[in-house]
Amino acid sequence: MRLIFFTIVFISCSTFVAATEKSTKEFLASQVKKIEIKNPKGEIELIGTKGAKKISVVFEKVQFEANCKFTQELSAGVLTLSVTHENSLFEKANCVSKILLSVPSSLPEVDVSTVTGNVKFQGVDSAVDFKTVTGNVEIKGDSLKAVSGKTATGAVSLSYQTCPKRADIDLISATGDADIQLGASCKIRVGLKSATGELFNEMGDSEDYQVLISMKTASGHLKVKKLVK
Repeated sequence: MRLIFFTIVFISCSTFVAATEKSTKEFLASQVKKIEIKNPKGEIELIGTKGAKKISVVFEKVQFEANCKFTQELSAGVLTLSVTHENSLFEKANCVSKILLSVPSSLPEVDVSTVTGNVKFQGVDSAVDFKTVTGNVEIKGDSLKAVSGKTATGAVSLSYQTCPKRADIDLISATGDADIQLGASCKIRVGLKSATGELFNEMGDSEDYQVLISMKTASGHLKVKKLVK
C-alpha cells in the first residue's frame, strides 16, 4: 500500500510541473498587420513599447489537458494565436493558459476573444475588437483608435491620454459596466441604450466631437470621465 501511495504522489507532481511550462516565440513586427487571439479560458495581456521591432509571444500552460492545443501562425500579415481542444464540448475541458505579448505600441489592429479570462492591454494604441463573457477587459493607451467590444457580465475599462480627429467606441453588454477615461481636451458625444443602466458623463457632449461613444446594455452602467494623470 505504501508503494502505491508514493507512486500516485509522484505522478501527480510530474503532471503539475508539465502543466506550468512556458514557451516563447518572436515575430518581426514589420510582417504583422493584425493580431487575432482566441483563448477561451485563459488570460491575455499585451504590453506595448514604442519603436519595438519584434513581437514576442510568451505562452504559459496553467491547466492544460493532453487534448488541449496552442497554435501560433503568421499568414498574409495576420498573426493568429489560438487555444483549442479536440473535444467539441470546450466548456468541459481544462485548457487554462496565459498569453503574454510584447508588441510595438502602434500595431494596426488587435482582435481578442475569450470566455472567462481577463484581457489587459498596456501602452497599446491599436484598433481593438474584443469579445468576452465573464472576463474583464482593461485597456490603457496613449492615443485612442477605434474600439469595439461585446461582453455579458465582464467589466470594461478604457483609458487614453489623447484623442484623434475621429474615432468610435462601440460597446455591447448584458450586465457588465463600462468605465471610460479620456484626456480632458477630448471632445465627445455619448449615447446609451439601456433598460435600467445609468449614464454618468463628466465631459459633456460636443457638436464637433472627435469620439463617438455608443453602448447598448440591459442593466450595465456607463461612466465617462476625465483622465486623472
